[in-house]
Amino acid sequence: MKIFNYLFVCLIFVLFLPGSKAYAMEEAGNVDYYNDFDYEQIQSVIEDIMPGQDEIDFESYVSGLISGEKEISPSVIMNDLKDTVITQFQSDVGSILRLLSVVIIAALFTNFSNIFHNNQVSETSFYITYILLFSLITSSFITVTSLAGNTLSKLLDFMKALVPTYFLSIAFCSGSKTSLIFYEATLIIITAVDFLLIKLIIPCINIYLILTLANNISKEDHLSKLTDLMEVVIKWSLKTLLAAVIGFNAIQGMIVPAVDSMKKSFLLRASGSLPGIGDALESVTKTIYGAGVLVKNAIGVTGLVVILIIVAVPLIKLTVYAIVYRMGVAVIQPITDKRILNCMNGVSEATGLLLYTVFIGAVLFFITIAIITTSTNFGLSG
Repeated sequence: MKIFNYLFVCLIFVLFLPGSKAYAMEEAGNVDYYNDFDYEQIQSVIEDIMPGQDEIDFESYVSGLISGEKEISPSVIMNDLKDTVITQFQSDVGSILRLLSVVIIAALFTNFSNIFHNNQVSETSFYITYILLFSLITSSFITVTSLAGNTLSKLLDFMKALVPTYFLSIAFCSGSKTSLIFYEATLIIITAVDFLLIKLIIPCINIYLILTLANNISKEDHLSKLTDLMEVVIKWSLKTLLAAVIGFNAIQGMIVPAVDSMKKSFLLRASGSLPGIGDALESVTKTIYGAGVLVKNAIGVTGLVVILIIVAVPLIKLTVYAIVYRMGVAVIQPITDKRILNCMNGVSEATGLLLYTVFIGAVLFFITIAIITTSTNFGLSG
């Protein structure tokens, strides 16, 4: 009964709508009702999380994708990333030089004391320089941890703002059931990222670093197995979360949209079977569905672009930090004490874990939007 009521409304719409407007919409593909979606909250969040940068105008970007005017230039992106890498590397040179200076001084003290076989002086000089090194590493790593945590928080804020508008567009073109199920799944992912990555994984990485530094104060090895266990648990937790989210979204993407697609196909066939006006009514219905899919895809692609903008620079910075620490370990290995070498290596490993955590967080949201955007095109051809 609901279907026949809908067909009646569509019939009235076709009878009273001027033909020129209908054909103009079908031929030119104008999609004006994307303005009916609320972009203000999304834009407000973008301006908050990217202050001082060239913020993207979300609504204009969606409009540009719909009209075909907006293009993504790989050359421009690569130039921006290259400039970011150079700038970040230059800013990190000072930090690594300070660390290397402390390590070299410690090595000189230790080797000089060993010449005179004065173990007490050697140990005292080691502890003094180790405490100084501990302070420098802790200060530097706090900056890295803050960068990782803030990046994930910005991703969460953007996703929370994007979700209502994005899934409203999905409900229009794919059905309320599909939109509701994917909406609930996305909220679960947002909660998982907030709890597991920000509140659990990142603090565990901080504890991992502290235990690594503490383990190398004395010559005896007391905590290396515990730190190895923590590293394995962190990596496997991130891999498991990624596999679970991708698998869940893939299964949902194969099953859920098919239900609403069946209803849509039945509606199209029913409207096309009406004598006289069936072809026109079916054409208008397909045009409306197609326009809805276009708007939905434009919002989804714009969301993916914003995610890339949010995480690109932090990921580059974290990568540069990890590379610089690795280079420092390679440079100091011939001249320094094994404990200091293990200490520096632990910082490098912890930075790598932070980089991996932020990368997984970005991939979770990126894959989720990509799968949903693709799977909700199901049955568009009718």
